[in-house]
Amino acid sequence: MTMINAALTPMQEVEIFGYPALFTPNRVSRDTVHMLFCYEMQVAAKGRPFALVERAKEKNFFGTVLTPVPVEIEKGRKPVRPGDFVSDPLAASYTPAIFEQKYMAPAFGSAERFGKEG
Repeated sequence: MTMINAALTPMQEVEIFGYPALFTPNRVSRDTVHMLFCYEMQVAAKGRPFALVERAKEKNFFGTVLTPVPVEIEKGRKPVRPGDFVSDPLAASYTPAIFEQKYMAPAFGSAERFGKEG
């Protein structure tokens, strides 16, 4: 399985649980992730939906998600149901540094910038 350096690799911007995030179908070297929170997605199995986990087993690995805010994971997994993960194939790709500038720069204000409004 390919392990990538997050600092150098552009990843697709997605939305997970209402928050902007970065996604890659590769495993990310956690040593290369600095300000973002790193999770892995595991595939659906045995009647269970896709899930966000700290680390997925190789056979269940679907991809890596980097978020600007921590995701509360109970009992080692958070189910990802329809609508929880939004991916647009035409969405921009960013390195984590550019993504951090876009969503975490002081010019954009507080953490209220994250997530859906309303």
